[in-house]
Amino acid sequence: MRLRLISLYCSTTEDDTGEDEQRLLVNGVQVWGAEAPGLNNRETADLSAVPLIDFNTRARVELLDSDSGDDDDLLGRFYVGRSQAGQGELEYKFTEDDADYTLTYEVLA
Repeated sequence: MRLRLISLYCSTTEDDTGEDEQRLLVNGVQVWGAEAPGLNNRETADLSAVPLIDFNTRARVELLDSDSGDDDDLLGRFYVGRSQAGQGELEYKFTEDDADYTLTYEVLA
């Protein structure tokens, strides 16, 4: 199985002032991290340059906001699995900690 990341849209940041410093992890490994400045409200990151991610039965996907000197804020977590293969582009909303992000992705066989 392979996971293809397409885009990450920020509707509302977790931080009250300015952009978040987002990091996307798959099975605990960072696969994407925004360079300064990070995403702000109503901005989209193109994730098409992220290589396809191989996984066996399922993969854990997490979005975090990096905080300097603090623990990172978990904005959400979900699992992709083989049952999603062949369904085309899918979306998942990360809404923890008052954030609102939408990840567009695809699971390939």
